Amino acid sequence: MTNGTTRTALDADLVAVRDDILRLGSLVYRASQRALEAFSKNDTALAKQVITGDDELDELHHHVESMVASTVARQGPMATDLRRLLAALLIANELERMGDHAEGIAKTVVRYTGQGRPTVPPLLPQMLEHIKKMLYEAMEAYVAEDAEKAAQVARMDDRVDDMYNSLFQLVVGEMHRGDLSVELGTYILWAGHSLERIGDRVTNICERVKYASTGIIDDLNTKDDAA
Repeated sequence: MTNGTTRTALDADLVAVRDDILRLGSLVYRASQRALEAFSKNDTALAKQVITGDDELDELHHHVESMVASTVARQGPMATDLRRLLAALLIANELERMGDHAEGIAKTVVRYTGQGRPTVPPLLPQMLEHIKKMLYEAMEAYVAEDAEKAAQVARMDDRVDDMYNSLFQLVVGEMHRGDLSVELGTYILWAGHSLERIGDRVTNICERVKYASTGIIDDLNTKDDAA
């Protein structure tokens, strides 16, 4: 192939990978929203839909892996193009794990089924809304290859951490006073922790965006978080 033909083919592959990443982001956005809805309503049927839907996310993740590997092998990308593909691979992995966290919330609903509708602290839906905003803006930064916006989104995770810490103190206090059963309190904390981890992974995505754009590998959030 001529250089022009090779460039055209590489550009087409890059666009295809980008579109799959955006689709992954959309699936995660929907899964996290539906998972917390199922948790709030104790809706087992909806929770099972979220759990089943994780298979689609996993399949798309594997497709991105295959697409990136094939593009690297066939096109031999260099410099910025190679960084874009490597970043996409890492972003796809983060999104797949975020889907796992949403699935984890849904699985708590199945375990809790038959025990009544839980009273969900307002902090949980507030965390979700903030995380959805982070994810949406991180995807915008990815498409625009905007390292500055990615850094701004990463800083938003501090608010998620603050909300989770407040939720933890609230729930533990209610359990200690006997106002909340230990079992339900544990489920609420698990849901909150899952949302907090989704926020952490959005930050990881932002770091990949910065790498793709600048070639710099940087920790955009210096707080010590568990893996």
